[in-house]
Amino acid sequence: MLQSEVVSHLIQQIYHSRPNFKLSKRAVHKILFKVRATLPDDDPVRKNIPFYWYNYGPFSEVVEVSIDTLKANGILREEETHRGKSLLMLNNTLSDPLNVLERASAIVEGIVREFDPYHIEPFVNKIYRDDAPYEFMPLYKVDYLTLLEEYIVSRPAGQITLNRYIEDVTIPEIDHLEKIIYDCEAELIEEPLFDEFNDGFTSYVSGAGKAFDIIRKDEDNAHLVAAVTCKTAVEIWYTFAKGVRILEKGHDEYYDNKIDQWKREYWSALSTMIPGVHRFNRTIRESVCLTSNRHVTDRSKRILSSLIEGYLS
Repeated sequence: MLQSEVVSHLIQQIYHSRPNFKLSKRAVHKILFKVRATLPDDDPVRKNIPFYWYNYGPFSEVVEVSIDTLKANGILREEETHRGKSLLMLNNTLSDPLNVLERASAIVEGIVREFDPYHIEPFVNKIYRDDAPYEFMPLYKVDYLTLLEEYIVSRPAGQITLNRYIEDVTIPEIDHLEKIIYDCEAELIEEPLFDEFNDGFTSYVSGAGKAFDIIRKDEDNAHLVAAVTCKTAVEIWYTFAKGVRILEKGHDEYYDNKIDQWKREYWSALSTMIPGVHRFNRTIRESVCLTSNRHVTDRSKRILSSLIEGYLS
């Protein structure tokens, strides 16, 4: 059976199981990745659903092409929600599932039965925790980045006393975030490909530690410092994602012919990331100098805000 037929039928099986489903492309990718991960290693269907790890978790170019083909054939259609989000839904009668895919189809049905299309992040986070090839990935993407972003959203700019969250269990403490980033450093990938990345990451950890001290002490500028710390962290993740797919554990054999191209993209991203980390550290050092006095003047606060906002622009 052709690879395209296998993937197409598995996508259709999602809608056989839940005909009223409305799913993002990302959700379809993650469901089929979980199907692949659940199948036994010797199941021939596994090799027909090749994935690699990328910005938002496992991604398959084969799945992407199959989705586009199903849309072109009128089986699926894509609609945009009032919030601008595109969702895939059933548009036409589906073909009957293939008997050769009976086991895989049963796995699809089991996964889809429990899948919540309105809250897919817990599902994606579990994929990171259960299936990511390196421990750094769930630690950094799920535990650190997600919690840092939640902290910033929960404490908007201009709010005094950003750290009034000790009793709020939904908001991570800065101490906890700092511990996680040190845990991430301990789980860096020890491969020659990542030597330069690891040096840059260690430099970021040093700057983040100083940033967290500012957040604890300087209520007026804590939000801006946190935003700079998060912006740099996101850039680091996208560089990492371009690199991890190159490693043997980061992609299925189907994508071996893309490694040279991926390496070029990774080195290009790294050449931007490293200066970005240096710039972040300079910004934080200058912020430390401006906030080191016991009584920070209004002028110093204006300078600090201008400095950090310049970094964010």
